Amino acid sequence: MIKQILPIVVAACVAPCFAAEGWITDMDAAKKQAAEQKKDLMIEFTGSDWCPPCMQLRANVFSKPDFQKEAQKNFVLVELDYPRGKEQSKEMKAANEKLAQQYGVRGFPTVVFADASGKPFGGFVGGRSGDDVMKAMQDALKNKEALNAAEANVAKAATDEAKVAALMEVLKLAPQEYVDNFYGDVKAEIKKLDKDDKSGLKAADALSDQLKKERKDVRNYLAGKLTDKTTPAEALQVVKAYPDRDKLLPETQQELLMMEFGTYLNSTGDVDGAVLILDKVAELKPGTEAGMQAPRIKAGILANKDKIKAQIDAAKKAQGK
Repeated sequence: MIKQILPIVVAACVAPCFAAEGWITDMDAAKKQAAEQKKDLMIEFTGSDWCPPCMQLRANVFSKPDFQKEAQKNFVLVELDYPRGKEQSKEMKAANEKLAQQYGVRGFPTVVFADASGKPFGGFVGGRSGDDVMKAMQDALKNKEALNAAEANVAKAATDEAKVAALMEVLKLAPQEYVDNFYGDVKAEIKKLDKDDKSGLKAADALSDQLKKERKDVRNYLAGKLTDKTTPAEALQVVKAYPDRDKLLPETQQELLMMEFGTYLNSTGDVDGAVLILDKVAELKPGTEAGMQAPRIKAGILANKDKIKAQIDAAKKAQGK
């Protein structure tokens, strides 16, 4: 339901095209190949036939022979597609949906750098230039080295206190969005050893549980008020009317503001007004995923202001408005 109200022309909700040469579409086959070749995985979650920023990422970066040659030195390339019009087998669709849930995918494209077992050590969400993708890839490989060193320190720890400190370093280096699903064993070991919660992990998990509850409440609220026939203008009013927004955690407020941004832009075509909403997102909590995305989205839409407005006007006209 939330996807229905995200903007159709903005880089935040992002996605590439059909599986190209050099890319594997079966995760199990990719893991097998990575293990055999002693490589890691570069996993792209995409919507190949509906999201312009991802099509651009595919055309401008991922399909280029120079990029593939460099990437394949260390990675097996995996494309997991979530098309809206292209035919896809039931088996592939089910497998990809399961992987999207496992990796907590909330936007396209999402790119994950993972080891041969699928355990993430880096990644990014949204469109990128070729240079930015290469930097993200190198940064991820450096982070993997740091993670390996931290895990080695865990094995060397002589006391519970030293082991907790080493385990906390592993969690610090792990991509935070993947900690619960892929580093749960590390968290469980810390909680077992750190009974007084000197690390603060138990308190942090309590805060995380609150965020999950708020996100679930938002999903339920939207599901009860939005349908396929809801217009962007109507969706905007629904989002703005969410009760007690100012009492929510900053991350939840940011997510609601991102929805407000998308519905406002699609319903009004007012790029300048939409940018002001993005500014609110960035100011609320700069270090979050949304807080970091907002400035990039702002730069993108300001650089393509006339084109975006024309696309929105054309969409309205096609809908008879």
